[in-house]
Amino acid sequence: MNNFFILELQEPQMVSFAKIQKNHLILISKIIKYVNSHNSRIKIKFKSDDLNRSCGISKALKENTLQGNMISIEQGINIYHLLCQTIQNNVPGDIVELGCYEGITSILIQKTLDQLNSDKILHVYDSFEGLPDKSEKDAGASFKKGSLRATKLNLIRNFNKHRVKQPIIHEGWFKDTLPKELPEKICFAHLDGDFYSSIAESLEHVYPKLSRNAIVIIDDYCDPQILNMSDKFPGVKKATDEFLMNKPENIVILIAGNECHAYFKKE
Repeated sequence: MNNFFILELQEPQMVSFAKIQKNHLILISKIIKYVNSHNSRIKIKFKSDDLNRSCGISKALKENTLQGNMISIEQGINIYHLLCQTIQNNVPGDIVELGCYEGITSILIQKTLDQLNSDKILHVYDSFEGLPDKSEKDAGASFKKGSLRATKLNLIRNFNKHRVKQPIIHEGWFKDTLPKELPEKICFAHLDGDFYSSIAESLEHVYPKLSRNAIVIIDDYCDPQILNMSDKFPGVKKATDEFLMNKPENIVILIAGNECHAYFKKE
């Protein structure tokens, strides 16, 4: 088995050294560094990771991302290996992704299932209206209600583009879909809700349906005491830690480049 298909989902590089004269490159990189050093909310970079690294502006910026800039290659590889582990251990149940955006992670999951000749069913859930309201426990998150909106049509088009079997799509807010539309048994879950309420609702409904040894990956779970990076979505860790406080499972931080996520295995 190999996971090279993950690179097929990499964000295409649009800029090359040949298209930028050296003196222009130096000037542009100086401007980018100046703007980035004086602005904590918005960061600028070249489209090409090679240019970012060459000019010394890649740190703390998104790079090595898959299409859509919502997941890094390192995160993709983590998901691949944990899903492989789940399938090879014959953990009963189907697979769910809560917060699928335009489907790049979902495509990675389905490609992995196809590679392993697994007949497990992939269910994806999204409001397709962007994020819900923030709560006080999301203080510090730069996004707001309606941010990160994707369309169901783009999700379907991306699956068609990569010639992957369509998942079962559950459209609506988690509070409406999860109580009635989750599979009876779940072996693998990817939770990408961004805000406190979304992660709390996800865990509340997914946890009781987890099979023993099922794996749950929580996107954007960040512990600055372990990883030297800022916590973009503080509500994610708060909701997860509160939910697992009286549970036997322990959260495990995953190394994921400039992104962050974590997982636990159901006891």
